[in-house]
Amino acid sequence: MNFDYTDDQRALRDLCHRLGSDYDDSYWNAIDQKHRHPLEFWKLLADQGLMGMTIPEEYGGSGLGLLDLCLAAEALAEAGSGDGAGAFVSGPVFGGYLINRGGTPQQKASILPALASGELWAGAFTEPDAGSNVTNIKTFARREGDTFLIRGQKVFISNMAVASKIAVLCRTAARDDKNRMSGITLLLGDMPSERIQYRPFRKMGTNYMDTNAVFFDDYPVPAANVIGEEGNAWRLLYQVLNPERLVISAINVGTGNYLVKKAVNYAMDRSVWGVPLATHQGLQFPLAEARIELECAKLKIYQAAWLFDQGKDAGVPTVMAKHAATHAALHAADRAIQTLGGAGYIADSGVERAYRNLRGSRMVPITDEMVLNTVAQHDLGMPRSY
Repeated sequence: MNFDYTDDQRALRDLCHRLGSDYDDSYWNAIDQKHRHPLEFWKLLADQGLMGMTIPEEYGGSGLGLLDLCLAAEALAEAGSGDGAGAFVSGPVFGGYLINRGGTPQQKASILPALASGELWAGAFTEPDAGSNVTNIKTFARREGDTFLIRGQKVFISNMAVASKIAVLCRTAARDDKNRMSGITLLLGDMPSERIQYRPFRKMGTNYMDTNAVFFDDYPVPAANVIGEEGNAWRLLYQVLNPERLVISAINVGTGNYLVKKAVNYAMDRSVWGVPLATHQGLQFPLAEARIELECAKLKIYQAAWLFDQGKDAGVPTVMAKHAATHAALHAADRAIQTLGGAGYIADSGVERAYRNLRGSRMVPITDEMVLNTVAQHDLGMPRSY
């Protein structure tokens, strides 16, 4: 195996480090406290061509792979701009992969160039009574001529305030207990619409984007906007889940390394009892351990992304990477707060903001419990437990 970066990958990482470093904690703290979107940062990513990385060149993108997207996300986060890297999920992942892999030639020609230019989407998948069990969704789209009318409710849906399109997972046929995944369709509609109402939640973290309860009241979507096969959306959606999980994992690893660096710098500069804090093993060992965990998680992310790019089954490696990255990053954040002491607990440090943001990763885009279910069943060969 070759673990070295290519020259292009080094250049990509250098670019992202430079861009991310220009936006320091004071910027991201203000974004967090004001609960606003970092639109100027997201525009910068688009202007630099980063929002089109996974989109083919003929549609205005770069035609790069998931591994490259993960490298970019990690580098932005490592420079302190992990919050901004979240735009990759609503653009290159949900939009780019869904349309590039499941769109018709007409859909690709009309949609992909806008995504490469920075258009953001909302993805409406989760429902209050379904959660991880997608087969239980109740949002229904009834067809009237050449139009689907969507009625139902979604929950924990992000970017409703800034998205220009929304991908809605819904039923177009009644549930069949013999084939629970059948009858589920992915529809793409325009935003905003008077037929969509949404209510934002107050949250613990990730305040750089809105998260909402969403209500559809006969929201019209042209039948031509079915993404993939009508009634068979799961096959396409499954191809997007791995990129989403890996990009978020890469952001978490980058953020964890950023926090370890902050903690090390603080420990080197701060003196107590006449010597720097960094001289004490009680601070050295936990940070060294956090660094080891982050590096191990990074390698698993790279492996899973490489498998995906090669068209191989990346399901189990992806959830392993996600679990490892989440816990490693949370451990790094906790140790960073402990190293900074009271200084790490206050908002201006940026460390407590990162800790709050990272905590959500134990639940999304897949819970710890579902990761362990997957590994137990599909890697260890144990009986299905849910």
